[in-house]
Amino acid sequence: MFKKFILLSAIALSLTACLGGGSSEPTRYYTIAVENIQSPAAGAYADKRLQVRKFTIEPAYQRTNIVYRESAYDFMFYDLDLWASRPEHMMAQVAGEYIAKSGLFKTVETKPTGKPDFELLGNIVAIEEIDEGSNQYARLAVQLTFRKTESDQAIWEKSFDEKMSMNDREPRTTAETISKLFGKFMEEALQGISSQN
Repeated sequence: MFKKFILLSAIALSLTACLGGGSSEPTRYYTIAVENIQSPAAGAYADKRLQVRKFTIEPAYQRTNIVYRESAYDFMFYDLDLWASRPEHMMAQVAGEYIAKSGLFKTVETKPTGKPDFELLGNIVAIEEIDEGSNQYARLAVQLTFRKTESDQAIWEKSFDEKMSMNDREPRTTAETISKLFGKFMEEALQGISSQN
């Protein structure tokens, strides 16, 4: 009986290997990157401290899976193609990098070491790949708010919602195109913030 069990187990294992069950595709991770953008000249904020607060995100996108849609009614996730971390963390970090590179503020922090003078808040409404027949797009919708620390009054605020055409349906291309869209939004944000002083 024991020999029969071992024989059946060996057959099951060899069948699994032959049918591809023994090997799995690797999980791939993607990130939002800083693009080259035009930064405004430093102005009245040059001696001020800014905190980029943790972004918020709509509940449907609170995951590391990259979202793709084939219609207004679909909402699907890649299983093996993931963001390196949750989108709201990545985008707050990248926003901080853009602002720091601009030189608009004396210091830019995501975790303040002292009391900041101003803060940037962001809410991600959508971050996704859209597949419409033979056309592919990346869509990013985000609201950015610049205000004095502990104030409910916005000094500058704007809601962005754009999609950009992609050459192929690849999560890497989605990440690259989302990065370009966010770079475009941040360029406009920096110009808008600098014009308020």
